[in-house]
Amino acid sequence: MKLLSVDHITINLRKVEESLRFYGEVLGLAHLRDVDMGDHVLHMYQLPGTQLELIEYKEAQKEVQAGNTDVGVYRHFALTTDNLEEVRRRCEEAGWGINMQPSFIEQLGARVMLIRDPNGVEIEIVEK
Repeated sequence: MKLLSVDHITINLRKVEESLRFYGEVLGLAHLRDVDMGDHVLHMYQLPGTQLELIEYKEAQKEVQAGNTDVGVYRHFALTTDNLEEVRRRCEEAGWGINMQPSFIEQLGARVMLIRDPNGVEIEIVEK
């Protein structure tokens, strides 16, 4: 057996409209389709080489927030870019916070920044 690829990444939405604007307009991901699953709607976006599933639940759900150093929880996913400053500019102009400004990380041999989406999900942006 071997794993072949990442099929998709899923985020449960806390802030639906803000999330759709963030992923579609700020990060510039193409919206593929919406799929009504009965109790929730999948908003599908194209990531390089995979898809992003944003889940909008029709009924209120329990909200949970973990900190960056909490153990046993998912931390972030990372995307590469050819223009880290453009990502920073777009996030700042749209009013989305940046957890870590673009910085060169010698151990990684790359410039990185950390942003947070409207749901509190951290995303690392890497420029090699």
